[in-house]
Amino acid sequence: MTHQTQKRLAANILGVGINKVWFDPNRLEDIKEALTKQDIRDLIKDGAIKSKQTEYKKVKKEKKKRRTGKMKKRVKRRKQKYVKLIRKLRKYLKEIRKMDKISSKEYNHLRRLSKAGIFKSKKHLEEYVKVTIFKEAGEEKKEKPRKEKGKRGKKK
Repeated sequence: MTHQTQKRLAANILGVGINKVWFDPNRLEDIKEALTKQDIRDLIKDGAIKSKQTEYKKVKKEKKKRRTGKMKKRVKRRKQKYVKLIRKLRKYLKEIRKMDKISSKEYNHLRRLSKAGIFKSKKHLEEYVKVTIFKEAGEEKKEKPRKEKGKRGKKK
């Protein structure tokens, strides 16, 4: 008279362990006749079968939640590092824009590149600006006279 099958079914339905299932001692005959899950559900509704652990359901749900662990810390560190770098780069870009070393178009372009993570440090950005933008400015000055010479030749 152990009612193992009924206990197992009831535990499965209630979401508790087999030891936490309580049978009403007055209704053991009804419980013995229950063979299907639906029979067990009906007995639970009637109150013949109960879970001993009703007040700890919240604790059980909290235990079930998944934890992020070390990954959350790693992401947080990476984000803080990114924020520090981006602030430095944006500050530098504002300074050189104020000094009219770069145009607003170039400023926006460099800002997008820094947001994309292309520059690993402020030094890297400074070198990029020197090589690309200041070099292009020098080439434009040299190219203008050449274009004018070409136009004069075509007019003749």
